[in-house]
Amino acid sequence: MVVSELTASAAAMKSSPPSERGESSSNSIEAKLQPLQNCAKQGTSPFVKAYADSLVAWQLLDNEAVERARRENKLIFLHIGFRACHFTRLMALESFMNPECAAVLNHSFVPIIVDREVRPDIDTIYMNYVQAVSNSGGWPLNLFLTPELEPVFGGTYFPGPSIARRTEEHGDEPLDFLVILKKVRNIWKDQQARCRKEATEVIGQLREFAAEGTLGKRSITAPQQQQIAPAGWAAPVSNQPAAKAGDSSAVSSELDLDQLEEAYTHIAGTFDPVYGGFGLAPKFLTPPKLAFLLNLINFPSPVQDVVGEAECKHALDMALDTLRKIRDGALHDHIGATGFARCSVTPDWSIPNFEKMVTDNASLLQLYLEAWRKSGGKEDSEFYDVVVELAEYLTSPPIALPNGGFASSEAADSSAKKGDSEKREGAYYLWTRREFASVVNAVDGHISPIVEAYWDVQEDGNVDEDHDPNDDFINQNILRIRKTPEELSKQFNVPVDTVKKNIETARTALKARREKERPHPDVDDKLVTGWNGLVVSSLARTSTALKELSPEKSQKYLNKAKDCVAFIKEKLWDENNKILYRIWCEGRHTEGFADDYAYLIHGLLDLFDVTGDESYVEFADKLQKTQISLFYDPAGAFYSTTANSPHTILRLKDGMDTSLPSTNGVSVSNLFRLGELLEDEKFTGYARETINAFEAEMLQHPWLFPGLLGGVVVARLGLGLEKKALDVRYKTTRQKAV
Repeated sequence: MVVSELTASAAAMKSSPPSERGESSSNSIEAKLQPLQNCAKQGTSPFVKAYADSLVAWQLLDNEAVERARRENKLIFLHIGFRACHFTRLMALESFMNPECAAVLNHSFVPIIVDREVRPDIDTIYMNYVQAVSNSGGWPLNLFLTPELEPVFGGTYFPGPSIARRTEEHGDEPLDFLVILKKVRNIWKDQQARCRKEATEVIGQLREFAAEGTLGKRSITAPQQQQIAPAGWAAPVSNQPAAKAGDSSAVSSELDLDQLEEAYTHIAGTFDPVYGGFGLAPKFLTPPKLAFLLNLINFPSPVQDVVGEAECKHALDMALDTLRKIRDGALHDHIGATGFARCSVTPDWSIPNFEKMVTDNASLLQLYLEAWRKSGGKEDSEFYDVVVELAEYLTSPPIALPNGGFASSEAADSSAKKGDSEKREGAYYLWTRREFASVVNAVDGHISPIVEAYWDVQEDGNVDEDHDPNDDFINQNILRIRKTPEELSKQFNVPVDTVKKNIETARTALKARREKERPHPDVDDKLVTGWNGLVVSSLARTSTALKELSPEKSQKYLNKAKDCVAFIKEKLWDENNKILYRIWCEGRHTEGFADDYAYLIHGLLDLFDVTGDESYVEFADKLQKTQISLFYDPAGAFYSTTANSPHTILRLKDGMDTSLPSTNGVSVSNLFRLGELLEDEKFTGYARETINAFEAEMLQHPWLFPGLLGGVVVARLGLGLEKKALDVRYKTTRQKAV
């Protein structure tokens, strides 16, 4: 394959048989075209605009750039990243500011830059490709594409040119980005026909893979024993087969409550009993998986009968233990109380990737909220402080924007001191023991040993050299809780209350020093509609939970959620054309994807549950109808993109939950809820058909679909929520309109 050729020597690639050589680009065409100019400043996101001074002549993903690649018969180099990512910034410095790399890119390729948060559809398509050919993924994502946008080769972070990376043993060229550029250029020149053929074949394989989730769709009457709803639960949905999408139909009898047991068994088998979480490393937060485990015990008795009462309790214990480990680990900003980073490099949550995503923190808020409720739901109950911390983080600058919305992320990299131009990973959060002790001792010279033991501060730093191959964290400490106040009380022979007081004293002093001397990491202040929907949902639920305990906080969080929805409705929803836009950044940009509709509808329904304001249901109803018209496949389920989405070579259906809940899983929940509220069987029919569309994959790997499994429970047993009747006025108006 062409991909494997890139690891061969440059000499071997230059000696390809003449029969495999394709046509080279036309010099006459090149001569007539003006040299590429950097267009990054015309981008619609802070990430793309930041490349305006790059030596690479970046193009936007538009018809002009793609047509130029076709006319010049050049490969497209597609760079996909996001502003908060450490390795994306590193590659920009190492490679895109390297004159030789830039010269090759500008002359031999058409370089195009894409913000993955603006075009998640493009990111997903090519991430699937890279994961398929390399069994790994991540960002930045780098692709070499034919002018038809079909992938020839791809990968994630490629190191920049460096003599130090030369392989000493064999004396070969180092496989850095410059070498890769030259090798890909030569392969395209000498073996173009082969490149095109293999790229087309790969796309065909990806298309077949994408279709696997929608193979089986059998609307068969459910088993009789599952048609009986438990007392206090809404009646189950109809089990009559459907003739067309949107009609009332049953979920396939092959999809049943047994899949929840299989999902639990598999997840439990991957649980880390020592450090919490699942698998080894890197470890991600996996909110949908944790939500599934937290809520198994909430499902009605038929589910617990199938899964097992003890197993449901164990599921809860796994989730709570994981949330404790995440809370105490290094992903948590213990000094500033500003949320959590996105993942850990190590199994014990001790070395984070330092970027913070608003999606992760919104999802964690819901998880910790549920964990707090299950721990007593009082002010002194476990996890209460984390709930308030996350809600405050999301509703305060810089995440809370002046326009009422919420920013996307905070960068991993920053300068160690104000005035420094050099940035490094995690600099805002790192402490040498000397600096740590000097700050703490300036307040109280007796407490440093206690708080050093609490946060695992060590003389030579607390990062093992095995996990620091590039020496980024020499002598640095990443704060994480290693001992409880009770353990420290015994160790230092002081009262527990004194230990807690010392910790808070140190925290206050360290926070003041950090704010005074260290520049805050850059914030990507673009508003992403779907992500804001997730925040709205979390804040609405938190407001409800805190209404009696802390009315002031409850009202604050509710107001922030309402303000966000008001801004989106005014600025990002085109009422006349029925289009929801995805991005607000100095104006609205990019028509929304299916997830934008799904997450926002979900937030609106949660906001209605809190306020009883039917305008939120009315808005959700409009959005749901639009989502169906733009994204629904009559064969079942929602595509992520519209049929005419620009420069999209595949239409995919998002069913598996990852760090975010799947679009189709959330949509199923929305459709069932709206169908119940509005007494609209078409909506519940769409929900069932969406579940059926993923039957084949869910039967094989149910643990990958916790969101859709929740839909199976609703389809079998009915909604487990108290039905909230809507004002007759809106129902009547809606029915007349229909």
